[in-house]
Amino acid sequence: METSISINRNIRRLYRLSQKYAMAQMRHPELTPAELKLLRHIGFHGEVSQRHLAEDLSVDKAMISRILQKLERMGYLIRKEDENDARQKNVIALPAAKEIHDMSRELSESFFDRLTADIPADELALFDRLLAQMVEKARELKKGQEEGQA
Repeated sequence: METSISINRNIRRLYRLSQKYAMAQMRHPELTPAELKLLRHIGFHGEVSQRHLAEDLSVDKAMISRILQKLERMGYLIRKEDENDARQKNVIALPAAKEIHDMSRELSESFFDRLTADIPADELALFDRLLAQMVEKARELKKGQEEGQA
């Protein structure tokens, strides 16, 4: 149990530190950290529903809507009605949002390359496989939880 807690804590710390590293390197003083995080996510997907953003980022739908309105005014994205469901809005990344995603990805890769530079390739491969197993198990647990609530 203690090892599980330590792993959880270390994964969270690494994630937060990587985000802080990327944010410190990005030069967008007009954007808050929350707005940058949202733009990175939208840039990754290209097009995504507002509902998906709220769920994926664990943010209230009203908050997502307010942030998206601001980012749309700033020219980072556009929103349009979903063709299959008029109640839904889809968010489409414009080139400026894609640039933020690409820059953030490069910074994250650089960060993790520096962190893992002294770790042998076979150990990194094992670590990657173990993390992938944990991600798959987490998805199974989430799916089971959702099915239990339905």
